Amino acid sequence: MLEPNFANTLAAIELNVARKLNWDYEQFKNCFSFTVNKEAIEIESNTNTLTEPEVEILKQALLDYGFQYKKTVNDCILVFEQNVELR
Repeated sequence: MLEPNFANTLAAIELNVARKLNWDYEQFKNCFSFTVNKEAIEIESNTNTLTEPEVEILKQALLDYGFQYKKTVNDCILVFEQNVELR
């Protein structure tokens, strides 16, 4: 279960990503599933794959909240970690 403060942060991240992609929030929620594991967020596309520009926007939107892209799993799950030192 998410802590209330982090649940609010996750909601803000989702809104930020949807806004940056210029998508309606409900459209966004229908296309993606967010899973939180310790200090990582996994984002899975429920529909089709994202275009490269959309992936870059997604990465930047999470970086705005201190989550840096780490890896892609099975071409559909993007993993972001918090507290990773930026280079």
